[in-house]
Amino acid sequence: MEEFLHQEFFDWVEIAADCIRGYGGDGVTVVHHNDADGLCSAALLKKLCEYCGFEAELICIEKVYPAVVEKIHSSRDGMVIYTDLGGLAADMIDKINAGRNMVLIIDHHPAKDIDSDYVHVLDPELAGISGDVFVSASSLNYIFFRAIAKEEAINHAYIAVLGSVGDYHDRSGGVLGFDRFALEEAIDAGQVRVRFEGARERYLITKFGEYADVIAPRLTTLGAVGYEERAYRVGIKACFEGFDEETLKKVERLEKLKDEKFNQMMERLRNGELKIGEYTQWFHVRDFFYPMGVKMVGEFCQLIKDMTFLKDNLYLVGFQNQPKFIPDLGEIEWDAVKVSSRTPTPLERLILRGKMPGLDYLIPKASEAVGGFADATHRVAAATVIDRGKEEEFIEAFEKEVRNYEASCG
Repeated sequence: MEEFLHQEFFDWVEIAADCIRGYGGDGVTVVHHNDADGLCSAALLKKLCEYCGFEAELICIEKVYPAVVEKIHSSRDGMVIYTDLGGLAADMIDKINAGRNMVLIIDHHPAKDIDSDYVHVLDPELAGISGDVFVSASSLNYIFFRAIAKEEAINHAYIAVLGSVGDYHDRSGGVLGFDRFALEEAIDAGQVRVRFEGARERYLITKFGEYADVIAPRLTTLGAVGYEERAYRVGIKACFEGFDEETLKKVERLEKLKDEKFNQMMERLRNGELKIGEYTQWFHVRDFFYPMGVKMVGEFCQLIKDMTFLKDNLYLVGFQNQPKFIPDLGEIEWDAVKVSSRTPTPLERLILRGKMPGLDYLIPKASEAVGGFADATHRVAAATVIDRGKEEEFIEAFEKEVRNYEASCG
């Protein structure tokens, strides 16, 4: 494995593994995201906890936010593991935790390092390894699991493959880096077969007789579209048992709901609800996507970003009201809005060439300007949570940062 990890990061993996090895409690709380990568990460950590003899409570959240973190840490003892989120929120989590729990953050998004006796961050971005290209949260959890119990982890290597594909890490034709390492172990274990279709690889999960690019969208549908009805629990179970007829019917029903909501929203944008700024094109779905989760505003942005009714040189920003009820936690005292952003392909190319600023810079900066909490950000896909009523102020701050970037580049 060391050839995939430079020594500093390998040391971090061992430090994180030591937290589990030395843990003397009975229970672990796993806080995870609700897309395919988040569900696969939760599945791997659940299996690790079972192997270590810990009872695992899984809590699915869509965004890290102070009120959410306070609800978790004020009511639970023992170790808390955040995965597929939390990297940029380590300092906030540490302050709210206030020494109550031992905390691990296992994330692949851009992160901030922290000097704390209680909060430890395992994130490849801190070692200069792109979590947007070379490692999904699932692959990172697989490597973490493998450092503690290699043979047991290898039994579930295919789950890391599902998470990587679910996070579109195969978009260049096949998975790379850490993701490739997990894939090769899954192939060696007979869990995955590779099929070549032109310049693209597809990964057959032999246990289920289905391709990863078929299974992963189902997981995201269960976790994101079915968030309010806790369908993510069905998704985690499916990581181990596959999709029975009842689960497939649930996926079909949720997909139908998503398609209906998305098609109606596209019509509304075409009919004048899309607002155009200097550098942004933006919209607000408010409560229209309910009962789907707030991840759906990002999924919607991803779907429409290259459609002809949009401008291909402007950042796309969508807002969705954040419900006050979180299924695994209950009522939360907040009045918040989820913000998601994507980039049309021509703009994406400029960002990757350094000609325009990435969302991993713009979203945290604009979020900070209005008192929000950005967490899961990549260069061409990012999200944050801000207070309701500050949407236009956020857009102004976002455009100011783009303007400043252009001025600095001459």
